[in-house]
Amino acid sequence: MRWQNNTVPIFDLDLLIGAAVALLAVFAARISSRLGLPALLLFLLVGMMLGPVGFGIQFNDAAMAHGLGFAALVLILAEGGLSTKWTSIKPALAVSSLLATVGVGVSIGLMAVFGHFVIGLPWNVAILLGAVTAPTDSAAVFSVLRGVPVPSRVRSVLEAESGLNDAPTVLVVIAMTAMIGGHQPHGGIPGLIGSVVYEWVGGILLGLAVGWVAVRITRRAILPSSGLYALAALSWGVLAYGLGVWIGVSGFAAVYVASVVVGNGDLPYRHATESFAEGVGWMAQIGLFVMLG
Repeated sequence: MRWQNNTVPIFDLDLLIGAAVALLAVFAARISSRLGLPALLLFLLVGMMLGPVGFGIQFNDAAMAHGLGFAALVLILAEGGLSTKWTSIKPALAVSSLLATVGVGVSIGLMAVFGHFVIGLPWNVAILLGAVTAPTDSAAVFSVLRGVPVPSRVRSVLEAESGLNDAPTVLVVIAMTAMIGGHQPHGGIPGLIGSVVYEWVGGILLGLAVGWVAVRITRRAILPSSGLYALAALSWGVLAYGLGVWIGVSGFAAVYVASVVVGNGDLPYRHATESFAEGVGWMAQIGLFVMLG
């Protein structure tokens, strides 16, 4: 997205527009809380107002949208993990894991059957449709649960499930997209299922390892500012995602699990860390949903 101006440098103008959009979304979140509506709906509305039907801002770069969307999701998962209390999700972990794997598989299967027999889609396209629609959106879940009074066990199940289900569904989406393009997975459908399980479990194990290392290093570090502890905590989660993608396991599972470990690691300035991560998470949600709108 680029606007031309004869007097203001183009990047300065982008900063001006970005700050104005962020402030608009921040106050929209306040309005949504008073109306009892999810803030993400108003973020989408802000994006629609800025788009072709409103102010006419054009954004047609699919590659950039993909990159920005993944970056926002990584930050949202990191914030969700850092704010998750282990004592609250431990009793719900088994149920959450089943929902994030078996539940997602059932959802994909049902949508695929509907897409194939009712809409008439080919099986690979029907499965892709199921994979796209199956997961609960972690950004929406983390945002909505902040303002909705639900039982603590239900909240814990939903938070953990939304943090873990992105990993297998993203892998299925990537694999099915490749199949539609003519690239068959090694070993067929059983090989695909095995690959998804391998990458998901590998991402969880990597997240545990990165979180363990992060806690031990951060506890021994003497940093000059509380803000640096918060920045380090968030960066460990992003590092886990990058390592996961690099070695071929699920980066989304890694970032969430690593952030849960770091967030429950009894580190200095925990409150400052949670506040900083929450602010970054809000910015990521605003950017993501305004862009989608």
